[in-house]
This record gives sequence, C-alpha cells and structure tokens, in this order.
Amino acid sequence: SVQTDEPNLFGTTIVEVPKELPKVSMLNSCLKKLKFHLASSDMVVKERTTTTAITEGTWGFEHTKACFRDDIIPFVKSLKELFTSFDQRLIDEVTEVQNIFTQMELAVEQHCEEKTKVQIKIENVLQENDRLLTRALSVEIVNIVVHENMKSVCLNVTACACCVINESELKTDFLNNECYDTLLQKYHTLEKHCITLEVNNQLNTEIFQRDTWSSQESVLTFAELFEINNLKAQAQAKDTMILKLKEKLNSLNGDVKDRYVK
Repeated sequence: SVQTDEPNLFGTTIVEVPKELPKVSMLNSCLKKLKFHLASSDMVVKERTTTTAITEGTWGFEHTKACFRDDIIPFVKSLKELFTSFDQRLIDEVTEVQNIFTQMELAVEQHCEEKTKVQIKIENVLQENDRLLTRALSVEIVNIVVHENMKSVCLNVTACACCVINESELKTDFLNNECYDTLLQKYHTLEKHCITLEVNNQLNTEIFQRDTWSSQESVLTFAELFEINNLKAQAQAKDTMILKLKEKLNSLNGDVKDRYVK
C-alpha cells in the first residue's frame, strides 16, 4: 500500500490505499488440489472396477471394507477439508477486497472534504482582498477631495494677491481725482473678496478637519500623515497671507481717506 502525495493541510489522518488488488493465487492452488484428488479418485475407481479385478474375486466384503477405509473415506475427508479451505480462503479474499474498497471510499471522501476547505479559504481571502481594495479606494477619494479643496484655496489667494494694487501705483492714481471713484470701488470689491476668501478658507478648514476625524477609524500610513501635515502647513500659510492682505487693505484705506480729506 502507498500513501497519497497530497499534503495534510488540516491535520486529518490520511487513509492508506493499496496499490493493487490481491491476486487469486490461493484459489488457484485450491482448485489444482481439487483436480488432483478428483483425478486420483478416478484412477482408483477404474482400477477397482476392471474385469481382471472382478474375475480374480477381489470384490469380497473385506476388500470392499479395505477399499472404503483406505481410499474412499480418506478421499472424502480430504475433499471436505479442501472445500472448507477453499470457502474460507474465498471469504477471506472477498473480505480483503471489500476492506480495500472501503479504504478507497474513505480516501475519496477525505480528499473531497479537504478540497472544500481549501475552496472556502480561497473565497475568504478573495473577500478580504475586496474589502481592503474598497477601503483603499475610499481613502484615496478623501485625499483627492482634500487636495482639490486646498488647491482651490491656493488659487483664490493667488487671485486676491494679483488684485492688490501696488502702493506706489495707488499713490500715483491719487494724483488724478477722476481715478478716485474707481479706486474706491476696487477697494470695496477687494475687501468683499477677502472676506469671502476668509469665509471659504474657514469652511474648507472645517471640512478638512471633519474628513480627518472621520478617517481616523482606519490606520493612516506615514505618507498620509506627512501629506496631512503639509496641507495644514499650506492652510496656515494662506491664513497668514490673508492677514497680511487685510493689513495692507487697512493701510490703503487710511491713505485713501487722507487723500480724500486733502
């Protein structure tokens, strides 16, 4: 018998299956013995029933008794033992074959169970991969939204900085009274724009903090923490720029009032 080549993944006992079925050599030997005894009996009967034996008067009572004692009774006894041995060996071989088939069925059932367990493990791994992929996509979407919000804030601050008029140009325009109304209108527009920009920046900061708190359920990587710190630094820089713009606007407003009084 040989052991199956597949590894034992779950600690179960591997059933040993014979390589081949047993041969019927014992049955053949019994049949040969039976043929030999039958041939011997046939020779005895022919010898005892010949014409010479009958005419010689050998078929008396003593002769018949001796024939039964020496030939027939041992032959019948030997024949009975032979048939008994033949039946027993036949039963043993049939039982052995049945045991072999039982072991083969157990081995097949065992491999089917192991195959089912492996398939279940594969399905669990695939489901875990899908869950991790969904989680990674969610984090990526949050990062994209935060990046776009900060990019929008940067663009608004840049536009605000471009709209600020240089102080020297403003003083030059003060010399022309016709430009005063236009300058005053630009000042009010710029002031409203800065207020709107400050409100938008505050809203974006709150949204960013809320998204950061909601994403704290998942474990952040070092790269994600580094990106969040960079975004916070950029937001703080934009707040500083807005404060400087407000201070400059207040300074320009004071200059405009002084010019207007003069």
